[in-house]
Amino acid sequence: MHEGSATPRLTRQHFALYRGYLDGVSEAQLHASYGDSGSDMRSTRRLIAALRDTLSVLARRAHDIEAAHLLRLRPGSIPSTPAELAGGAPSLETFRERVDPDGVFGEAELLALYREAYPADASPTVDRRTARNMRLRRRQADALARMEATLVHDPRPEHPVDGWFEPAVAARLAAAQIGTISDLIALIERRRHRWYTAVPRLGPKGAQRIVDWLQLHSDALGRTLSPSALVPRRQWTAEAPERPVANGDAVAIAPLEAIRVPAPLDGSNGMNRASGSTCRLRTDIEAINAWLDARAASEHTRRAYRREAERLLLWALIEKSKPLSSLTLPDCCEYVHTFLSNPSRGRWVGKSRVERCLADWRPFAGPLSDRSRETARSILTAMCEWLVEVSYLATNPFSGMERAATPSIFDAETRSLDFEQWRLVFDAVTRPQYTFVEHRDRLALLLAYATGLRRSELASATTDMLSVGRLPGVEAPVWRLSIGHVSRRRANRSVLLPPIVIEALEENLALRGLPSALDCPEGTPLLAQLRNGGSITPDGIGKLFKAIFTSAAAAADRNVPGSGRRLALASTHWLRHTHSAHARAHGADIVEIGKGLGHASFSTTSLYLKGDGWRRLLGVERLLRETFRSDPHQNPLSGASRAPRTL
Repeated sequence: MHEGSATPRLTRQHFALYRGYLDGVSEAQLHASYGDSGSDMRSTRRLIAALRDTLSVLARRAHDIEAAHLLRLRPGSIPSTPAELAGGAPSLETFRERVDPDGVFGEAELLALYREAYPADASPTVDRRTARNMRLRRRQADALARMEATLVHDPRPEHPVDGWFEPAVAARLAAAQIGTISDLIALIERRRHRWYTAVPRLGPKGAQRIVDWLQLHSDALGRTLSPSALVPRRQWTAEAPERPVANGDAVAIAPLEAIRVPAPLDGSNGMNRASGSTCRLRTDIEAINAWLDARAASEHTRRAYRREAERLLLWALIEKSKPLSSLTLPDCCEYVHTFLSNPSRGRWVGKSRVERCLADWRPFAGPLSDRSRETARSILTAMCEWLVEVSYLATNPFSGMERAATPSIFDAETRSLDFEQWRLVFDAVTRPQYTFVEHRDRLALLLAYATGLRRSELASATTDMLSVGRLPGVEAPVWRLSIGHVSRRRANRSVLLPPIVIEALEENLALRGLPSALDCPEGTPLLAQLRNGGSITPDGIGKLFKAIFTSAAAAADRNVPGSGRRLALASTHWLRHTHSAHARAHGADIVEIGKGLGHASFSTTSLYLKGDGWRRLLGVERLLRETFRSDPHQNPLSGASRAPRTL
């Protein structure tokens, strides 16, 4: 029951509150246990008074006069300890002031209560009076239990919200077209943890109180809010409970990690399985996961590869009713050239972006363009080629398939910065004095340029990944940053950090009030948010660099109109290309560059440096040293580009 509600309802929580009140529990403790976290203790005090009046009126309506009397007794009006009883019976007037200061009871009713508490024929001994008063307390508890059994209501999904929430809250919910509790639950499940943004004048604290109330009554409502509706997406665990499962022998559309495949379709007896093979991979899903572990060099690459593999697997199981290891060349041509160009909406295409753990997840957002279909063909061809190499498949069913589109020419030279452009970008983050954000942005630029890390790797880098060692021929200590690899079967890679990056990092940690990098608490991010000191998301890293490039482009345009056009197009990945091109110009070996970038194949690195464009940078060695002539070791590429891979 909420004060002022049009149709007040009594819940078990209300009776628990009033039971604690009758037992003498302090108002502060009652407020902490049952009160609204957004209000002060006065609201709980008013609720207790409203409960006392309501219970008394409802007891009289039910002709339960005893309950009406007993439930209005204030805490402490029934003495129970020897110390309370030692003073003897009080006068009737003293009893009235203690039990009925509001004058609710009539003279006869008050006298009956007095005689109940202090019988005239009672033994003067404390023990007998204690026993009688304990019986009175039990009668009071029984009266409350009778009222609870008769009056308690549990919320139901079809109940209007104005019967359960305060009028102000109910009005805000009504403004959002929420009429019943069921409507409220549906909104939360649909909009997830920021559902309250759809309700006028409802903030996160008020929303949390509503969610707490729904969870408290989940048994009565027969509905428990899913964890994915209560926490941000990035805090979801792999054990999210809403993944779909197969029914009987049917295969449900589900992500790779949740697909349930009947034994006849699991690929263990596929028609294209290599005969007499000693391959330990038994099923198609095991084979796909092994390929991902072996060939996905980054989390971004793994997601792209997994997406194409699970799409093909689901199509084979559902549309062709065969395992992936039974697909033929005509099947694969149909998949790439027909199905991918127009997957059926509803069954395969989702209405909006839905997380993988949810039942309405779908593998497609819409038809694929020619370029996307060609990407899928290329990835799946490479996957099946690897499965042939490990003797899982007998032949590659994608071999000989016609291209879906002419591949675009990869031109790293047009997506990297020459030295003059790099200097403009570096100048854009250079200040005589720095705010925390300005200093953090400068550190981010130096770190990305010196290492060539992906934006996801920059976002996840912490001080735990740093170590200090020695290199032959180098007097100063050498810092190394270890980068986690998605594959458990491959060792982590590491990159060396030049002194200018370490100095900038130590300065930034000091601005955050933290100790030296090696002494920081576990999980301290190298690049931190201003608001809470937490790590920046990969998307946040991208926005950070976009702002830097935009600022540099504006500065270039002020000097020479139009000269900043290319800088305005730059993104985080341009720094990765720039690192490789400048490092090569600085004398680094192309194989070592590829290892530092985390490329699984030398051919990928060669694309970054394809053609003669990078050779024009060979003359920037002198310019690099001149830019950092105050200390040659401050060159962001100094040492890191020429150093051996291991300490």
